[in-house]
Amino acid sequence: MYTLVASVVARTTDEVLLVREGKTEVQGTWNLPGGRVEVGEDPAETAVRETEEEVGVDVDLLGLVGVYLGQDAFVDGPFLSITYSGRLSGVPRMVPTDTVEAVEWVDRQRLNELELRSPYVSRAIDDADERTFSKDAVQSAFE
Repeated sequence: MYTLVASVVARTTDEVLLVREGKTEVQGTWNLPGGRVEVGEDPAETAVRETEEEVGVDVDLLGLVGVYLGQDAFVDGPFLSITYSGRLSGVPRMVPTDTVEAVEWVDRQRLNELELRSPYVSRAIDDADERTFSKDAVQSAFE
């Protein structure tokens, strides 16, 4: 059984927004803003909700980047991440929580130096640079 999560790649020309995890099992690792999809919740809604909770600003989803398989100690098994590209409505900031230690725009050259929570994070960032499927195209595929 897979845990379903949703995340957002928010980027500028040279930087990508990452959060440093505060949860004990994955503390100090870097991740895209996002989290678990609640029962009955649309993954796009999860991506927006989790990004707002973690970085304190609204996000406009631009489209789907991809679906990624991962595994880590926190979700205790494999997970599927539905990952979107998004544009933030303001300046991200640290929101006091026990799940996030830091919010930072990271230069893409520095990504290889960071301990990422999952290999899918760097793949999703690379994929967002190469392609993002529009919201309309994704929606029509499910109608």
